[in-house]
Amino acid sequence: MAQDNEIAALQRQIEQLTARLAAAEKRITDFDQMADVFAEEHKVDEDTMMVISAAVAAVLGHRAKIRQVQFHEGSGWVSAGRMEVQDHRKTQARPAAQNPLTLH
Repeated sequence: MAQDNEIAALQRQIEQLTARLAAAEKRITDFDQMADVFAEEHKVDEDTMMVISAAVAAVLGHRAKIRQVQFHEGSGWVSAGRMEVQDHRKTQARPAAQNPLTLH
């Protein structure tokens, strides 16, 4: 009798794990489809590649092989600029006469 209960519990656990595995496989499939759609929407067209290639050649002084171009959504430059603006450190020393912390 105890063995039957253990078998039933193991079967329920197998059913639960099977359901979780099926849900995980569906999520993976959905993510793959979303990634394909995203890649297609953000594909770099041929004209843009030519402009990038010309800019790289102008900077380097010779033609370079561009291996990969990726679309990047992000605010890296924005956050770097914001950090620069909000930086409260003084970069220049004040003369002793203007420094309120100097003892006279």
